[in-house]
Amino acid sequence: MTSALRPSRRAFTRLLGGALVAGVHACGLSGTGGRSITFRMGLRTAMAPGEDTVGVFTTDTGWRVALTTARMVLGPIYLFEKASPLQPQALLRRVSDLLLPTAHAHEGDFFSGGRVLGEWDREVVFDLLAQPGQARVLGHSPGIAGLARSLSLLLQPPSRALGAEGDVMEGRTLFLEGVATQAEARVPFRLAMDFPPPVELQRVDFVPIQADLDDEGLFCLEAQPHRWFTGTRFDRLTVPAEGTPVDVGPETQVHRALSVNVRRFDAFTGAWEPQG
Repeated sequence: MTSALRPSRRAFTRLLGGALVAGVHACGLSGTGGRSITFRMGLRTAMAPGEDTVGVFTTDTGWRVALTTARMVLGPIYLFEKASPLQPQALLRRVSDLLLPTAHAHEGDFFSGGRVLGEWDREVVFDLLAQPGQARVLGHSPGIAGLARSLSLLLQPPSRALGAEGDVMEGRTLFLEGVATQAEARVPFRLAMDFPPPVELQRVDFVPIQADLDDEGLFCLEAQPHRWFTGTRFDRLTVPAEGTPVDVGPETQVHRALSVNVRRFDAFTGAWEPQG
């Protein structure tokens, strides 16, 4: 594949941002809805079910994980009109379209997500443990009033646009540090991960949401770190004799599992909070 077929962060942002602008102009003054709005965009870290501490959870492989450091670069974020094709109702609709095809062309359509209803067109360094249970409000975003049913976001190394904010990431996309325990086993670990180009391998797509976008509400993207560790086998890591953290490299099962899981559709979710 040539570089011409690998869109950069800037090209991806322009393309999706253009879809939002086109949707505003195409629908904003029509009788089909699409009123232009401004809403707030935020970030939050979800707690695992049954837990009361952010970054503490038990994996499906029986390891108790407590994160002490968790930082990542994420964004841009785009909210789409169409449901995720992984949702049951969307799958049924796709089958129906195959049996009874109809035209769904609409200015502003983009990939399978349809119209872009909202966006945060920048990247940000997110400390997942900094504000337990609270939203970090990034700022205001332009949008189109309506029900957003899916989202996409990018996970890429920090760009120069982040300036000094990105220095803490040392050129990496994700930093995790913590301790995993099971019975008598204790595995301190640290991990630095990259998601290099092409952009298709840096996207988290088809995230199901239900967000009825309107003026001055808050859409909060929620990271789900307890889902990132699905299938991880810490018993396959070798702890140094002095008990220092294991550097979890790309050759390990834990690193490979995280690399896949962080880009799955269920690695993140989103919640809408109307203006109170």
